[in-house]
Amino acid sequence: MGDINTVSKHEFVSTINKLFEAAPPLADYLYSHRPYESLAALIDVAQAAVLSKPPLFHDQQMLEIINAHPRLGAPKDTLSEASRREQGGALDGGASGTIDVDSSQQQVDAILARINREYEEKFGFKLVEFVNGRSKADLVPVLQKRLDSGEVEAEMATALTAMMDIARDRLRKSTK
Repeated sequence: MGDINTVSKHEFVSTINKLFEAAPPLADYLYSHRPYESLAALIDVAQAAVLSKPPLFHDQQMLEIINAHPRLGAPKDTLSEASRREQGGALDGGASGTIDVDSSQQQVDAILARINREYEEKFGFKLVEFVNGRSKADLVPVLQKRLDSGEVEAEMATALTAMMDIARDRLRKSTK
């Protein structure tokens, strides 16, 4: 992924976008805090920044950071290459037996669309979950539980933590 400490800002953002769906507030923050010992250290700094108390980013910036991430189950052509790979099992329905065989993939897609819509209406930001190869059917109860929670601040922290888990997983896979 190149030497993130010496590249131009454009190259830096391009590099970290392979780890994050990095919104400008996060990318700018990370760029301004170079040097990093490693990409893993950069992710640690990002996580500390987005979860800091008191917050380093104002509310609108936090929403921008979370909403840079794609919706779960979004059309494949709207996803980054990394998101397409990660959501591969979920996008294709996976091989889960958690939903009755009679249930169609269209029903699962409709449930995910409803959960995404209701979540965004309730919390004001996208639902971010570390898919980790799980099928859409496997995700439904997890996402429904998240929707049913009532704590905006806790959900925001969960979404931001999931983004960092995704970044760590992308880094791990890129160094194999």
